[in-house]
Amino acid sequence: MLFIFFILILPTTVFLILLYNAREKKDDTENPTETIEVCAICQNDFPLNQLVEKEIGPYGKIYCFCGNCIKELQEEYNSIMSISSGE
Repeated sequence: MLFIFFILILPTTVFLILLYNAREKKDDTENPTETIEVCAICQNDFPLNQLVEKEIGPYGKIYCFCGNCIKELQEEYNSIMSISSGE
């Protein structure tokens, strides 16, 4: 009985488990999901193709910024520069 288990049943079970796992991985690759990241300033979720990635600091940490936050930073910078230049 032990011989039948090790020769027939165990290898068949392992084969079926591997076949099932391979089929699940194949299904995942057929439906790729869009990568979602968080804006470093507003903390909202966006698809990665709508964000600007910037490597910051000596450790190479990558931050993502959305268009609205970039626009607000630009406006804030422009207002600070116009005040300091006396306009």
